[in-house]
Amino acid sequence: MSPSLTTNKKAIIALALAIGGWSLSPIFIRYLREAYDPYTQSGVRYIGSILFLIPYSYIVYRKELLKAFLSPIPTFLLSLINVFMQSLWTIGIYYSTASLGQILVKIQIPIVSILSFIVFQEERNIIKSWRFIVGSLLALAGSILLVYEPSIVSVLPKIYLATICLFLSALLWGVYSVYGKHTVANELHPVPMFAVISIYTTIGLFVLGFLIGEPQKLIQAPTETHTIAVFSGIIPIAIAHSAFHYAQKYLGSAFTNTMLTLTPLTTHGLALIIWRDEALTLIQWTGTIILLTGCMLVVWARSNNSINSH
Repeated sequence: MSPSLTTNKKAIIALALAIGGWSLSPIFIRYLREAYDPYTQSGVRYIGSILFLIPYSYIVYRKELLKAFLSPIPTFLLSLINVFMQSLWTIGIYYSTASLGQILVKIQIPIVSILSFIVFQEERNIIKSWRFIVGSLLALAGSILLVYEPSIVSVLPKIYLATICLFLSALLWGVYSVYGKHTVANELHPVPMFAVISIYTTIGLFVLGFLIGEPQKLIQAPTETHTIAVFSGIIPIAIAHSAFHYAQKYLGSAFTNTMLTLTPLTTHGLALIIWRDEALTLIQWTGTIILLTGCMLVVWARSNNSINSH
């Protein structure tokens, strides 16, 4: 087995971990939403990321962890983008609906593709491929249908602020993704990098929670809730984010982000297991088929591009 094949398989596993990890996030957020305000909840969950990644990085990537601490510009900038991105997302959801938020934030897919085309020369061939373009559009349409609810139409005229915030959140995600790939490709290892990002992000989220949230809930919440919140920061945050940055490094930012459209599908699958009252509608089943077709075309585009490059 060649080293490149081994690296490629590791990147595919990392992508699967990111998809699986982020599929769990809405479930934990839904469970914890009564216990904290959104900013404080995210801050507590990021503590779990710190408690997992810092010791792990110290043991496995000690030199890389020190390098990440000594590289404040990329880690601080990525953390700042992360905090503002989550804050804008929170405001957008507050003034709209969760489903509409998921739909509007899907514009991150073309944003990431455009930024990747501009920044990364090695990704231009796959992004120009008709298979990638058609597959991305199908994945985008399918993921929108998967989270669509008829009630969304009635609230559209009332949510100008929410639309702006969610659009800016998607734009910041595009910047976060592309700058994150640039950083792991040229400067830092993704695991210790995100360990340091977790520290800065936690501080930023708690500051927001104190200023505009409900910090008293942090004291009122029982120990069991805190434990679950901290635990929920391990897989959906620590592992998923680190795996995402690793996958981007070797699979490309545009490809990785397009494949993340599978996240709502896996979330629905988990929700069906946990909450029996949830079920897919005909529109959502149609979206599922379109989404999977699009993702298969994107995978085909990448496979074809890999063959041509060799």
